[in-house]
Amino acid sequence: MAGVLSLDELIGLLDRFGMKVAVDLDDAAADGVSPELVTARLAHALVGVVEAHASRAEDAARTAGAGVDDIAEITLMAFAGANCQRESDEWALIEWRAVRLAMALSGLDFGGPIPRQGQVGSGDVLVRTIRTVAGALSGMATAKRTASDPLRPAGEATDAGRALSKAMDALERAAADAALHRNLGDLMRMTD
Repeated sequence: MAGVLSLDELIGLLDRFGMKVAVDLDDAAADGVSPELVTARLAHALVGVVEAHASRAEDAARTAGAGVDDIAEITLMAFAGANCQRESDEWALIEWRAVRLAMALSGLDFGGPIPRQGQVGSGDVLVRTIRTVAGALSGMATAKRTASDPLRPAGEATDAGRALSKAMDALERAAADAALHRNLGDLMRMTD
């Protein structure tokens, strides 16, 4: 896997951030999990610990007086860290983040006032709207990344166009909840 850290390297980095990991590839294989999937899992765990560290460092910077402009500037360091060389690289990273956000929101089980019907989800309308908007953002980022890449493979624009159309449908569904969320916002302001 060219350009991918080895399992030992990932385990070492996770350890440096305080996450102790032991990997047994034989057990993983017995469960039908390939070494590549184990590597991807650990790489995503590394993203999580690094994001947690970045969040704490950002909080410390705010406490030390960093303002909104400072935080916006340091946020862009992720693009330097990912070695983005051109606009299509930047959009590829934004797309990757947007798609993973939508996947995480769909996979996490948030409680809500309406009992689940056997699937991950929530009876919370705000969470439903957040998931819908995240899915729309994912489709829009995919379309923009595709449009900004002159070296894209043949047929990719067609798929991205479909994703953009679905994203617009999702935004229309989310917009139907706007009045409800405005009312919720008014109620929240009255409780403080």
